[in-house]
Amino acid sequence: MQTRVASVVLTLSMLLALPSPARAVDLSGQSRSYLQARETTNSSTQMPFLEYLDFKAEDLGTKSFSFHFGGWLRYDLNNDTTRDRSKSNSDLQYAYLRLRGERANATANLGRILVNEGVASEQIDGIHVKAALLGGFGIAAFGGVPVETDFDGRNRDSVYGGRISHGVDSLYRIGVSALIEKNTGTNFRKEQGVDLWFKPFSKIELLGNSFYNATTSAWMIHSYALTLGPFAGLRLTGSASQVSYADYFTSSTTSAFTFDPTFIDPKEKLTTTGVEAAYTFSGPVTLSADYKKYDYLIAGPADYSGGKLSWSVPKKGSVGLSSHRMNGETSKLRYHEYRLYAKKYFGKFDIAADYLNVRYDEKINDIRNASAAVLAAGYAVTGRLRFGADVEYARNPYYDRDVRGFIKLVYNFDTTLSSSTTRRK
Repeated sequence: MQTRVASVVLTLSMLLALPSPARAVDLSGQSRSYLQARETTNSSTQMPFLEYLDFKAEDLGTKSFSFHFGGWLRYDLNNDTTRDRSKSNSDLQYAYLRLRGERANATANLGRILVNEGVASEQIDGIHVKAALLGGFGIAAFGGVPVETDFDGRNRDSVYGGRISHGVDSLYRIGVSALIEKNTGTNFRKEQGVDLWFKPFSKIELLGNSFYNATTSAWMIHSYALTLGPFAGLRLTGSASQVSYADYFTSSTTSAFTFDPTFIDPKEKLTTTGVEAAYTFSGPVTLSADYKKYDYLIAGPADYSGGKLSWSVPKKGSVGLSSHRMNGETSKLRYHEYRLYAKKYFGKFDIAADYLNVRYDEKINDIRNASAAVLAAGYAVTGRLRFGADVEYARNPYYDRDVRGFIKLVYNFDTTLSSSTTRRK
């Protein structure tokens, strides 16, 4: 099914993009190439080459049609590093046709798409439509086959949902959303959500959401942030959130969301509240202080506080330093954290450095000081082509040493294709 949908979309796009005497196609996008070198725990060296390609083709016979593509390819130049011991793998992130209506700001996407509608943040093979209605209402709906449940086949898999919202421009927007997912024909996820954006005055803004797990009959997460200012250079930000790990990850499908009991209890719940005050002086200097309260149901409470001083001028450079203290009940949550970073531009060339040090009150796996350092350099060969190189070093209680090297090549393209000419803009 996955290959079939992608093939259909690609074939349709090629047919629509065939040039005619009276038609031109605008093609634009970005190619990002990375070569990494990393030593593993068994002293072998990994050298994966990765290529990320994103592009869109517009004006496919009419300005209402466009095609969008994004995917990546990995090939290891040294060892077999994938789970199936192959030297390469790839992933199609999105590939869809977009039809944009002339009225109601309506759009329809068909193919492999990324959906972000309130509680839904999904990668699916299907359709996603949305439109602005009269009276400040908005509506969106989606449906198809989820990509995430490909771990056990896709037979009788489905996902669908939508979002209804209402708002007034520059004042507020509130939305209600829902998602239902089935795996092999049985209920896999049932979630609902509410999201809010409210700006009653130019210097007051509230943003947040609450998501509910109907399968476990419990709230997964609440997350809200309030911003006040700036008032003569002073900006205040407050935040509050609450997450239940068991309810949030109740339908996890990958090992990335499988709980390791030695690291975190799946029954853990976390409530955080925080505030930050930042003052920008008459110039490029900003001084800030912040405090965050972590209240773990099982691991206990912890306080995180500190400050930051930074200087930044666009196209010239930046430098900053910060110091924070984490004070919790467990040894993993008692440490001092220090960071120093700097970046400088020299015409087309730039160089950056970043250093982070964490000093634990008590040793963890015989390590008291954990550190990470990055040294990076870049050169703008042309307005479209950029070359970069990074070296990273890390040492912490869980990794004795981690050294990585990166070489990056980023190319932005913008081309017009016609039946008689090809013009680069």
